[in-house]
Amino acid sequence: MGNPPRTDEEALLVRRVAAGDEEALGLLYDRLGRPVYALCLRIVRDSGAAEELTQETFVRLWRSAASFDVERGRVSTWLLRIAHNLALNEIRRRRSRPVVAPEVEWETAANALADPNTADDPALANDLRERAEVVRAALAELPTPQRQAIELAFFGGLSQAEVAAALGDPLGTIKSRIRIGMQRLRDQLIAAGMDGTG
Repeated sequence: MGNPPRTDEEALLVRRVAAGDEEALGLLYDRLGRPVYALCLRIVRDSGAAEELTQETFVRLWRSAASFDVERGRVSTWLLRIAHNLALNEIRRRRSRPVVAPEVEWETAANALADPNTADDPALANDLRERAEVVRAALAELPTPQRQAIELAFFGGLSQAEVAAALGDPLGTIKSRIRIGMQRLRDQLIAAGMDGTG
């Protein structure tokens, strides 16, 4: 049985948090706040929202520390999963508003970064928007586990290992979901008149 000291330390800190120890919460924040914030930022692409989501993640930790089970995984994985769920809820909340969907903005911004001239080309920006609509519709047709993995990897910018940590699933499972999901997505994009390569 492995005995990684960092994980053990974090588990002990969670136990202290469960007993109402605010100092332990601060120590966990110092240790895990940055990766939680980075994950939230990669998903919501909004630094203010990412900061709020990070704070909410640690509020959830404070409230539910007693429910943490060291046998089920590492503290960091548990916390990243909380952050991931909160960030996805934020994206869903934004999607329900009658405004341009966030992932459309992400794609436009990503392409503008790749090619600075994109931002000055309304026709190209409109084309990107239309393509993003098709991609979003195709993504919505995928099974939820495949869609989540692909969104985190391609829209959220996470590595497959980071996706596995965020979702709490084995890396092999995530690789399989992404591979199968991308094949389904490609088939749908081809059927919609896009070749799936941009």
